[in-house]
Amino acid sequence: MPVKYRIRNSANRSEKQSGLIQGKIPHREHNAHKVLRKWPYCRAVLLWFSAMGVILLALATIGYGIYEKQQQFISIGIGLFIFWLFLKLMYFLACKATTCPLCRAPHLQNGKSNKHKKAYKIFPFSYSSTAILTTLFNRCVRCMHCGVTFDLTKKYR
Repeated sequence: MPVKYRIRNSANRSEKQSGLIQGKIPHREHNAHKVLRKWPYCRAVLLWFSAMGVILLALATIGYGIYEKQQQFISIGIGLFIFWLFLKLMYFLACKATTCPLCRAPHLQNGKSNKHKKAYKIFPFSYSSTAILTTLFNRCVRCMHCGVTFDLTKKYR
């Protein structure tokens, strides 16, 4: 009996799209999968946006304290920075709950693994930041590891 050889397609990293948007935009069509629990996604998005607001406020407060040479504003800015570190820790713990049911990888957390060819990324942001923005505005997220789209508003499969 002859041995059959599999023909494998080599995935070259040079075939990656160039430009500001990489990958395929997530969709909310009929073949998007349903997310089992929506609350972890909402919690992670709220923590991410509050952390971004706190770090901008901390930098502005420290900058104003340095400009006016007032120690009180500098110490308030350092306190806000410590609060930002706490929020980032809570965000990383919240991202562990947003796992893909198919590949068990977290949706909203960057990793060093190879990304799927359909993984969606906008240039100045990372894969996780792009996933958070699409979660908030499109109400869907594409897994960066297996390339499957998940809809947050879908009720029935």
